[in-house]
Amino acid sequence: MKNQQKIRLARFLANCGIRSRRKCEDLITGGKIQVNGITVKDLACNVSESDDIKFKGKTVRRQRRIVLALNKPAGYLSTARDDFMRKTVLHLIGNIGQRLYPAGRLDKESRGLIILTNDGDLVHKITHPKFSIPKTYEVRINKNISDADLKKIKKGVIIEGKVFKADMIEIAGKRKNNDFLRIRIHEGRKRIIRKAFQKTGYTVKDLKRVKIGNLFLGSLPEGKYRNINSNDIKRLLTPL
Repeated sequence: MKNQQKIRLARFLANCGIRSRRKCEDLITGGKIQVNGITVKDLACNVSESDDIKFKGKTVRRQRRIVLALNKPAGYLSTARDDFMRKTVLHLIGNIGQRLYPAGRLDKESRGLIILTNDGDLVHKITHPKFSIPKTYEVRINKNISDADLKKIKKGVIIEGKVFKADMIEIAGKRKNNDFLRIRIHEGRKRIIRKAFQKTGYTVKDLKRVKIGNLFLGSLPEGKYRNINSNDIKRLLTPL
């Protein structure tokens, strides 16, 4: 924030790793944030680093940005914490001294690329529909898929009252006599790929995210993570 440039309060909080930008907006409207000793509820409030901004009575400061690419195994929740003490993706990271959040979700049974960061603004750019960041998956289903059903998923199926359609879907090969597919989507409804195949008469046996934007999972071992650099982040935010 050079020359004390002012930005929206929610963005400032997100950049400091408090929450995602949308959740920071909830904190503001809920009266949880003080600026220079005054509780602020106006989302249009602009601040800079020279302002005294507090959350839960503690001054909010910018942190060193951390962005990690994790190859999530099945069996882990894509959340920062779980009230039932189940395993989350953060158990795979350990204590690195800063609070991280997953950018988007992979359901418990799914595997593959997920981004963890303390940069709430980056989480917003990866997950908000207006940025249209595509995600690419490899999917193994329980039986061979017909050409008609491939076209149906590409053209659009109604799921929970809303149209879902793949940006791209293709047969990538066969594994154990069942079709192995590659599918690219840009929306993030919960379990949407599994529901799409179920709607057309198939069961997903394995689901793995291999790409976000133009950032590939590559050879990163399952359960491991790596720091990603500024060039990786540019690839990550490529809408294709």
